[in-house]
Amino acid sequence: MDTRHFLSTSRVLIVAGKGGVGKSVVATTLANAATSVGLHTLLVGIEGKKVVSGLDQRVESLAISPGAALSDYFDSLGLGRISRRLLAAGIVDLVASSAPGIDDLLILGKIKQLERSGDWDLIIVDGPPAGQAIGLLRAPLSLRQAVGGGPIHNQAIEIIEMLADPKRCRVMMVSTPELTPVSELIDTAFEIEDEIGVALGPVVLNGIDDEPLPKNLKLNKKSELGSALTYRHDRQQRHALACALLSQELPLQQLRLPHLINAAAVSTELTPAMLAAIGALP
Repeated sequence: MDTRHFLSTSRVLIVAGKGGVGKSVVATTLANAATSVGLHTLLVGIEGKKVVSGLDQRVESLAISPGAALSDYFDSLGLGRISRRLLAAGIVDLVASSAPGIDDLLILGKIKQLERSGDWDLIIVDGPPAGQAIGLLRAPLSLRQAVGGGPIHNQAIEIIEMLADPKRCRVMMVSTPELTPVSELIDTAFEIEDEIGVALGPVVLNGIDDEPLPKNLKLNKKSELGSALTYRHDRQQRHALACALLSQELPLQQLRLPHLINAAAVSTELTPAMLAAIGALP
Protein backbone atom coordinates (compact mmCIF):
# COMPACT_ATOMS: atom_id res chain seq x y z
CA MET A 1 0.00 0.00 0.00
CA ASP A 2 1.12 3.54 -0.73
CA THR A 3 2.24 4.98 2.60
CA ARG A 4 1.17 8.54 1.91
CA HIS A 5 -2.29 7.39 0.83
CA PHE A 6 -2.65 5.21 3.93
CA LEU A 7 -1.64 7.99 6.34
CA SER A 8 -3.89 10.57 4.69
CA THR A 9 -7.00 8.39 4.68
CA SER A 10 -8.21 10.23 7.81
CA ARG A 11 -7.27 13.73 8.92
CA VAL A 12 -7.27 12.71 12.61
CA LEU A 13 -5.74 9.50 13.90
CA ILE A 14 -6.32 8.76 17.59
CA VAL A 15 -3.79 6.26 18.96
CA ALA A 16 -5.16 4.28 21.91
CA GLY A 17 -4.19 1.22 23.90
CA LYS A 18 -3.67 -0.30 27.32
CA GLY A 19 -1.11 1.48 29.49
CA GLY A 20 2.42 0.20 29.01
CA VAL A 21 2.07 -1.08 25.44
CA GLY A 22 4.14 1.73 23.91
CA LYS A 23 1.24 3.84 22.68
CA SER A 24 3.17 7.12 22.83
CA VAL A 25 6.10 5.54 21.00
CA VAL A 26 3.75 4.34 18.27
CA ALA A 27 2.14 7.79 17.99
CA THR A 28 5.59 9.34 17.62
CA THR A 29 6.58 6.72 15.05
CA LEU A 30 3.44 7.36 13.00
CA ALA A 31 4.13 11.10 13.08
CA ASN A 32 7.68 10.52 11.87
CA ALA A 33 6.46 8.20 9.11
CA ALA A 34 3.86 10.71 7.94
CA THR A 35 6.41 13.51 7.84
CA SER A 36 8.87 11.36 5.92
CA VAL A 37 6.36 10.99 3.06
CA GLY A 38 5.67 14.71 2.90
CA LEU A 39 2.61 15.11 5.10
CA HIS A 40 2.40 18.23 7.28
CA THR A 41 1.84 16.53 10.63
CA LEU A 42 0.75 17.61 14.11
CA LEU A 43 1.26 15.35 17.14
CA VAL A 44 -1.20 16.12 19.92
CA GLY A 45 -0.65 15.02 23.51
CA ILE A 46 -3.57 14.98 25.95
CA GLU A 47 -3.24 16.22 29.54
CA GLY A 48 0.25 17.60 29.09
CA LYS A 49 1.92 14.38 27.89
CA LYS A 50 5.55 14.83 27.05
CA VAL A 51 6.71 14.10 23.53
CA VAL A 52 8.67 10.85 23.27
CA SER A 53 12.32 11.24 22.32
CA GLY A 54 13.03 10.60 18.66
CA LEU A 55 10.33 12.87 17.22
CA ASP A 56 11.27 14.27 13.82
CA GLN A 57 11.98 18.01 14.13
CA ARG A 58 9.64 18.69 11.23
CA VAL A 59 6.66 17.35 13.20
CA GLU A 60 4.73 20.02 15.07
CA SER A 61 3.53 19.12 18.55
CA LEU A 62 0.86 20.45 20.87
CA ALA A 63 -0.31 19.52 24.38
CA ILE A 64 -4.01 19.90 25.18
CA SER A 65 -5.67 20.11 28.59
CA PRO A 66 -9.37 20.75 29.35
CA GLY A 67 -8.55 24.07 31.00
CA ALA A 68 -6.53 25.30 28.03
CA ALA A 69 -9.24 24.14 25.63
CA LEU A 70 -11.88 26.07 27.59
CA SER A 71 -9.63 29.12 27.63
CA ASP A 72 -9.31 28.89 23.84
CA TYR A 73 -13.09 28.73 23.60
CA PHE A 74 -13.39 31.93 25.66
CA ASP A 75 -10.83 33.56 23.38
CA SER A 76 -12.93 32.67 20.34
CA LEU A 77 -15.82 34.56 21.96
CA GLY A 78 -13.68 37.64 22.47
CA LEU A 79 -13.27 36.99 26.21
CA GLY A 80 -9.53 36.47 26.18
CA ARG A 81 -8.73 38.91 28.98
CA ILE A 82 -11.32 37.35 31.28
CA SER A 83 -10.21 33.81 30.46
CA ARG A 84 -6.59 34.60 31.26
CA ARG A 85 -7.60 35.95 34.68
CA LEU A 86 -9.74 32.91 35.37
CA LEU A 87 -6.96 30.59 34.18
CA ALA A 88 -4.43 32.24 36.47
CA ALA A 89 -6.82 31.79 39.38
CA GLY A 90 -7.35 28.11 38.61
CA ILE A 91 -11.06 28.65 37.97
CA VAL A 92 -10.94 27.58 34.33
CA ASP A 93 -9.56 24.14 35.21
CA LEU A 94 -12.23 23.78 37.90
CA VAL A 95 -15.02 24.61 35.47
CA ALA A 96 -13.56 22.34 32.78
CA SER A 97 -13.76 19.32 35.07
CA SER A 98 -16.89 20.24 37.03
CA ALA A 99 -19.36 18.03 35.14
CA PRO A 100 -18.91 14.43 33.95
CA GLY A 101 -17.73 14.36 30.36
CA ILE A 102 -17.17 18.11 30.03
CA ASP A 103 -13.38 17.74 30.16
CA ASP A 104 -13.49 15.08 27.41
CA LEU A 105 -15.82 17.25 25.32
CA LEU A 106 -13.41 20.17 25.60
CA ILE A 107 -10.48 18.00 24.50
CA LEU A 108 -12.38 16.63 21.49
CA GLY A 109 -13.71 20.09 20.69
CA LYS A 110 -10.15 21.41 20.45
CA ILE A 111 -9.16 18.47 18.23
CA LYS A 112 -12.18 19.20 16.03
CA GLN A 113 -11.10 22.84 15.80
CA LEU A 114 -7.59 21.82 14.74
CA GLU A 115 -8.99 19.38 12.16
CA ARG A 116 -11.34 21.99 10.71
CA SER A 117 -8.56 24.54 10.37
CA GLY A 118 -6.98 22.54 7.54
CA ASP A 119 -3.52 23.60 8.69
CA TRP A 120 -2.24 20.02 8.79
CA ASP A 121 -2.52 17.02 6.49
CA LEU A 122 -2.63 14.68 9.49
CA ILE A 123 -3.27 15.16 13.20
CA ILE A 124 -2.08 12.26 15.36
CA VAL A 125 -3.50 12.19 18.88
CA ASP A 126 -1.54 10.37 21.56
CA GLY A 127 -4.70 9.29 23.33
CA PRO A 128 -5.32 8.10 26.89
CA PRO A 129 -5.23 4.44 27.96
CA ALA A 130 -7.91 2.21 26.45
CA GLY A 131 -10.46 2.51 29.27
CA GLN A 132 -10.18 6.30 29.37
CA ALA A 133 -10.22 6.42 25.58
CA ILE A 134 -13.67 4.81 25.60
CA GLY A 135 -14.86 7.46 28.06
CA LEU A 136 -13.35 10.18 25.87
CA LEU A 137 -15.07 8.93 22.73
CA ARG A 138 -18.37 8.24 24.48
CA ALA A 139 -18.59 11.68 26.13
CA PRO A 140 -20.22 13.50 23.17
CA LEU A 141 -22.96 10.85 22.94
CA SER A 142 -23.69 11.12 26.66
CA LEU A 143 -23.71 14.92 26.71
CA ARG A 144 -25.90 15.13 23.61
CA GLN A 145 -28.53 13.17 25.48
CA ALA A 146 -28.00 14.89 28.84
CA VAL A 147 -28.02 18.46 27.55
CA GLY A 148 -31.04 19.37 25.45
CA GLY A 149 -29.67 22.46 23.73
CA GLY A 150 -27.16 25.28 23.79
CA PRO A 151 -23.39 25.35 23.09
CA ILE A 152 -22.63 22.03 24.81
CA HIS A 153 -25.33 20.20 22.85
CA ASN A 154 -24.20 21.74 19.55
CA GLN A 155 -20.55 21.00 20.27
CA ALA A 156 -21.40 17.39 21.07
CA ILE A 157 -23.25 16.99 17.76
CA GLU A 158 -20.35 18.46 15.77
CA ILE A 159 -17.84 16.18 17.50
CA ILE A 160 -20.05 13.13 16.90
CA GLU A 161 -20.13 14.04 13.20
CA MET A 162 -16.32 14.17 13.13
CA LEU A 163 -15.92 10.87 14.98
CA ALA A 164 -18.45 9.12 12.74
CA ASP A 165 -16.74 10.16 9.50
CA PRO A 166 -13.79 7.83 8.64
CA LYS A 167 -12.38 10.49 6.33
CA ARG A 168 -12.06 12.80 9.31
CA CYS A 169 -11.22 10.46 12.17
CA ARG A 170 -10.10 6.91 12.94
CA VAL A 171 -8.80 5.13 16.01
CA MET A 172 -5.66 3.01 15.82
CA MET A 173 -5.35 0.49 18.64
CA VAL A 174 -1.94 -0.55 20.00
CA SER A 175 -1.01 -3.69 21.93
CA THR A 176 2.00 -5.71 22.85
CA PRO A 177 1.89 -9.27 21.44
CA GLU A 178 0.81 -10.91 24.68
CA LEU A 179 -2.48 -12.69 25.35
CA THR A 180 -3.85 -10.42 28.09
CA PRO A 181 -3.39 -7.04 26.36
CA VAL A 182 -4.50 -8.52 23.02
CA SER A 183 -7.69 -9.88 24.62
CA GLU A 184 -8.41 -6.48 26.16
CA LEU A 185 -7.73 -4.78 22.84
CA ILE A 186 -10.25 -7.04 21.09
CA ASP A 187 -12.98 -6.12 23.59
CA THR A 188 -12.13 -2.41 23.38
CA ALA A 189 -12.06 -2.44 19.58
CA PHE A 190 -15.57 -3.86 19.29
CA GLU A 191 -16.86 -1.31 21.79
CA ILE A 192 -15.28 1.61 19.94
CA GLU A 193 -16.52 0.58 16.51
CA ASP A 194 -19.84 -1.14 17.18
CA GLU A 195 -21.16 0.81 20.17
CA ILE A 196 -19.57 4.25 19.76
CA GLY A 197 -19.37 4.23 15.98
CA VAL A 198 -15.76 5.30 15.37
CA ALA A 199 -13.89 3.61 12.53
CA LEU A 200 -10.78 1.61 13.36
CA GLY A 201 -7.51 1.53 11.47
CA PRO A 202 -5.07 -1.40 11.47
CA VAL A 203 -3.95 -2.69 14.85
CA VAL A 204 -0.35 -2.02 15.81
CA LEU A 205 1.42 -4.91 17.53
CA ASN A 206 4.37 -3.30 19.23
CA GLY A 207 7.50 -5.15 20.31
CA ILE A 208 7.24 -8.42 18.41
CA ASP A 209 10.17 -10.78 18.80
CA ASP A 210 10.30 -12.69 15.54
CA GLU A 211 14.00 -12.59 14.74
CA PRO A 212 15.28 -16.10 13.85
CA LEU A 213 17.08 -17.79 16.70
CA PRO A 214 20.58 -19.17 16.13
CA LYS A 215 20.47 -22.60 14.55
CA ASN A 216 22.05 -25.76 15.92
CA LEU A 217 22.00 -24.43 19.49
CA LYS A 218 20.15 -26.46 22.09
CA LEU A 219 17.80 -24.84 24.60
CA ASN A 220 19.93 -25.69 27.61
CA LYS A 221 19.02 -23.65 30.67
CA LYS A 222 22.25 -24.57 32.47
CA SER A 223 24.29 -21.97 30.61
CA GLU A 224 23.66 -18.20 30.30
CA LEU A 225 23.39 -18.51 26.54
CA GLY A 226 21.01 -21.43 26.88
CA SER A 227 18.83 -19.52 29.35
CA ALA A 228 18.71 -16.55 27.01
CA LEU A 229 17.75 -18.73 24.05
CA THR A 230 15.08 -20.49 26.10
CA TYR A 231 13.63 -17.13 27.13
CA ARG A 232 13.60 -15.91 23.52
CA HIS A 233 12.04 -19.14 22.31
CA ASP A 234 9.26 -18.98 24.91
CA ARG A 235 8.63 -15.31 24.18
CA GLN A 236 8.36 -15.95 20.47
CA GLN A 237 5.86 -18.71 21.13
CA ARG A 238 3.73 -16.36 23.25
CA HIS A 239 3.91 -13.64 20.63
CA ALA A 240 2.90 -16.03 17.84
CA LEU A 241 -0.06 -17.25 19.90
CA ALA A 242 -1.21 -13.69 20.65
CA CYS A 243 -0.94 -12.68 16.99
CA ALA A 244 -2.95 -15.73 15.96
CA LEU A 245 -5.67 -14.89 18.51
CA LEU A 246 -5.88 -11.33 17.23
CA SER A 247 -6.12 -12.46 13.61
CA GLN A 248 -8.87 -14.91 14.52
CA GLU A 249 -11.01 -12.61 16.66
CA LEU A 250 -10.57 -9.18 15.07
CA PRO A 251 -10.85 -8.74 11.28
CA LEU A 252 -8.41 -5.85 11.04
CA GLN A 253 -5.06 -5.51 9.32
CA GLN A 254 -1.99 -5.62 11.53
CA LEU A 255 1.12 -3.45 11.61
CA ARG A 256 3.85 -5.36 13.39
CA LEU A 257 6.76 -3.48 14.94
CA PRO A 258 9.92 -5.17 16.22
CA HIS A 259 11.06 -5.33 19.81
CA LEU A 260 13.09 -2.19 20.50
CA ILE A 261 16.00 -2.59 22.90
CA ASN A 262 17.09 1.06 22.79
CA ALA A 263 14.14 3.37 23.51
CA ALA A 264 16.01 6.25 21.86
CA ALA A 265 16.00 4.47 18.49
CA VAL A 266 12.45 5.48 17.54
CA SER A 267 13.54 7.46 14.51
CA THR A 268 16.36 5.15 13.37
CA GLU A 269 14.67 1.77 13.86
CA LEU A 270 10.92 1.98 14.45
CA THR A 271 10.11 4.61 11.83
CA PRO A 272 11.62 2.54 8.97
CA ALA A 273 9.86 -0.52 10.39
CA MET A 274 6.53 1.34 10.42
CA LEU A 275 7.03 2.49 6.84
CA ALA A 276 7.85 -1.08 5.77
CA ALA A 277 4.81 -2.47 7.64
CA ILE A 278 2.46 0.03 6.00
CA GLY A 279 4.01 -0.61 2.60
CA ALA A 280 3.42 -4.35 3.02
CA LEU A 281 -0.33 -3.92 3.53
CA PRO A 282 -2.43 -5.15 0.58
